[in-house]
Formats: sequence, structure tokens, C-alpha cells
Amino acid sequence: MPARLAIDGRFLLQDVTGVQRVAIEFVHALDALLDAGRFPGLEVVVWAPARGTLVTNPDFKAIELRRAGRLSSHAWEQLELPRLVGSDPLLCLGNLAPLALLLAGRAPVHTMVHDLSYAYFPQAYSRSFRALYRTMIPLVLSRSRRVFTVSLSERLAILQQHPRLIGPDRLVAVQNGGGEGADRARPGSGRASRSPGHDEVPTRAVRDRRCLYVGSLTRRKNAEGLTRAAVELVRTTDLDFVFVGATGASFEASGVSVPAELADRIHFLGQVNDPDLIEAEYRRASVFLFPSHYEASPLPPVEAMRFGCPVVAADIPSLRERCGDAVAYCDPTDVASMVGQVRRLVDDEAHWSELQTAGLARAAGFSWETQALTVMEHITASS
Repeated sequence: MPARLAIDGRFLLQDVTGVQRVAIEFVHALDALLDAGRFPGLEVVVWAPARGTLVTNPDFKAIELRRAGRLSSHAWEQLELPRLVGSDPLLCLGNLAPLALLLAGRAPVHTMVHDLSYAYFPQAYSRSFRALYRTMIPLVLSRSRRVFTVSLSERLAILQQHPRLIGPDRLVAVQNGGGEGADRARPGSGRASRSPGHDEVPTRAVRDRRCLYVGSLTRRKNAEGLTRAAVELVRTTDLDFVFVGATGASFEASGVSVPAELADRIHFLGQVNDPDLIEAEYRRASVFLFPSHYEASPLPPVEAMRFGCPVVAADIPSLRERCGDAVAYCDPTDVASMVGQVRRLVDDEAHWSELQTAGLARAAGFSWETQALTVMEHITASS
């Protein structure tokens, strides 16, 4: 076990989407393990830029948060973080790592590469973003002591895409949590204690007649098909539809519009960083629709199941791996398939209850603590 571990904390200053959520939950789980005495003698420091406002303000019990440097964003990560880390092992949870440390080799760098979506869906990203990732990801894969990714399907995809850069001995698949993370109060979230009955899962009878989607609205997330399905559901049923997540440029250019007569029943809440507000949406919805074209280890389907909201998900390998038999699967290229599965769920009470029960059991198997323990075991073994 190394005596000290540094963690790249740039994610604390970013809006909370999937990658940031994983990093936040990971460090909270590691902090709880350290506080419980799990890794005696290990000192963990999360480094973050001094410049800028923390979007997530953690209140660690055992981890030390240090803010330093005059730069921000990628410049801070590449130019100032190496000096701050020194010779300590570094864990980077957001796909990239400092080039200077990767090349110098003076300190072991461990990196979590969530997916290679920039290569599969290049049109969804800016030219500068693609250029950065096309330069950095091969170096991350070839130079990191350990590379972690978030599913077996994504591990296979990385090995197939870059067989000469990384072998199976250095690439570790470890699923995200999500089944229990929403249960505990997050430091800085403003949540104090649960009121009596808060942890009870809302039944079908007390939920609103609404379908929910949580995630970014981009092409790889199937923004066009998802919006067409929302319009069709609202037009032909008594369901409302709620979108939670940022709107991507590809969505704006998709040509899909919401008819004026349906606008008061299709709600775009935008980017939401407060986990309490997102939890409230999961608890209100009758069904959760997630017809993404590509995922690695998505959080929203498991979180929906955790709060008793049955899920309709795209029939793709990573979602089969994550959701098993606990969701209804649809063809993400067929709006009729999405709409049909949602309608079956809301119209068939027995089917709804069956999937709610299966979802609760499936979600309970995903733990941030398990992810943190697995990562730390591999870091320890490689030290």
C-alpha cells in the first residue's frame, strides 16, 4: 500500500454529468473507507484548482482537499498538477492525465477511461475536443500503470480499438455504483436527515403520470429518437414527459421540435447538479426511458430502479450487462418500439410491479464502495 495517494480533483469545479458523478461518488466512498480504518497509514489528498468555484463542495472526514495553482481547467491539470503531485502516485478519474507525469514516469499514474465515445461519435464533439482526446487517450492507455474502465463491454471495446497500446493485464473493468449512492447525505448538498418514510419507495398509485429521462441530449444519447418518442407519448396518452440534462449542439441541430399544443406537457429542466432534485424526479415518475445508442456504465437506469421507477432501456450490450432482466428493452432506432414498451408498462399494472421489484433487487447489487475497493486493490498490487 502506498503511503500517499493523490487524486486529480478538477471534477469538483465541473457541472455534474456522468463522469463527474462517478468521480464524486468514488471519492466519497473512499473517504468513508478511510474513515472506517480500511487502509491504515494511507494519506489521500485531492488536489483541485484554487481558481474557480467548487460546484461540488465535499466535507471529507479522512481525505484532505487542497486547492492550489493559478490556472484552471486543462491548463491546470497539465501544467500545475504535476508539480503539486510530485512523486506521489496519482489517480485520475476523468479520462485524462497530466502528460508530463505519463512521459516522465517518475510517479505511477492510474487513470479511469470511461469510454471512447469521441471515436465512435465524433460529430458529437468539437474539433478541439477530438484533437485533445485523440492525442491524450493513446498516451493514457500506453503509459498509465493501471487503466480502469466501467464495464466489461467497454473493456472489450478498448482492447479491440487499441490492441497495441494496452493489454488485458493493465486494463481493469469495474462497474459504477448507483444502487446506494443516493441513500446517504452528500457533504455540501444541504441534506440533513431523512424524514420518516422518506426511504420508502413510492408505489405506482402515488406517482405522477409522467415519463422521465435523465442525461445529456446528444446524438449518441439518441436525442432525436427520444424527443420523437416523447412527442408521441404525450400526444397519444395522458403521460407528461420530463427531460433532465443539458442540451447538446447535436440536439439543437436535429430538427425535432415540440408542437406548441404539447409544450405545457413536455418539460426541459436543463442541467441539474443537485442530487436531491434529481431524486425527486425519479420518485415522481411512473416510467424511465433510456434509449441511448451508446453507453459504458450509465448511472440513470440504476438510479431510477433504486427509487422504484421501472425502466425502458435500449437493447445494447452495456445496458444488458448493467440492467440484466430488470428492465424492458427497446430498439433505440425505432420510436414505435420505445413508445410501445412505455405504454405497456403504464397500462399493465402487474408488469409495472414486476419490473419495479426486479429493478430494486438489481440496483442493490451496485455499490460505490465496491468500485472504490476494487480500484484500490489494483493500485496497491501495482505499487
